[in-house]
Amino acid sequence: MMLDCERNISVCFMKKTIFVIFLHFLCAVNSYSAESFGDFDVHYQMGNEYNKGGMIDDAIVEYKRAIEINCYSAKAYNNLGVAYSKKKLFDEEISAYKKAIEIDQNYRDAYFNLGIAYGAKGMIDDEIRTYQRVIELDSENFEALYNLGHAYREKEMYDESIAAYKKAIEIDPEYIDAYFNLGVSYGKKGLLDDEILQYNKVLDLNPKCAEAHFNLGIVYGEKKMYEKQISEYKKAIAINPKYVKAYKNLESLYREKGMKEDADRELSRYNTLVKP
Repeated sequence: MMLDCERNISVCFMKKTIFVIFLHFLCAVNSYSAESFGDFDVHYQMGNEYNKGGMIDDAIVEYKRAIEINCYSAKAYNNLGVAYSKKKLFDEEISAYKKAIEIDQNYRDAYFNLGIAYGAKGMIDDEIRTYQRVIELDSENFEALYNLGHAYREKEMYDESIAAYKKAIEIDPEYIDAYFNLGVSYGKKGLLDDEILQYNKVLDLNPKCAEAHFNLGIVYGEKKMYEKQISEYKKAIAINPKYVKAYKNLESLYREKGMKEDADRELSRYNTLVKP
């Protein structure tokens, strides 16, 4: 039997935001009446309402109509990208955010959304560069730093990942997932004591975090501290009685120690949970 030694990873990307502040741009090649700008606002606001209501195809139509009236509206392109993201049309999404950025090169939120889109497509280098641009514009941007930590870890740039999570924690010391993911990145570097410290900080903030106990079990196993390993898996199960990986790891651990009765018990519990 093999232990599941893959640490759970908490990945909680921030939701893309729809921005409704009116930006004053004019298309130089055309002239527009007050009525035209009124039409723009109607289509734009309808797009927002459709977007919020989950009527994404209608939202896309309305944003495009708004853009036909005012082709220099960065906010319309940004929100069009958000709508495309909900359809998982990542190429169209990326194109919309890029257009928003062409219009407003300091449009922080469009850069942030673009970073998320790049990550969804697995374009990690572009994702990293885009979050770095957000941070250039706003050095205290927690969301960009947190997501940057994930992106660096995807590239196995663990030192950079650790630094990004630490900076995020400086900005928001109560954000549990940042400590959790900092622990995972320490583990990827083999810095097990530092990893343990971070999971304990998670548990200080949320004693009911089964995932932190499960990961502690894995770390203690790597340190050959088997009694603590067993204890942490049991704590994870006490919090979440359906934690199948914890049962499986306990079964494997008991089996290796020659504790057949205990191993069979945990295997039975595991099989009960995973059976169709």
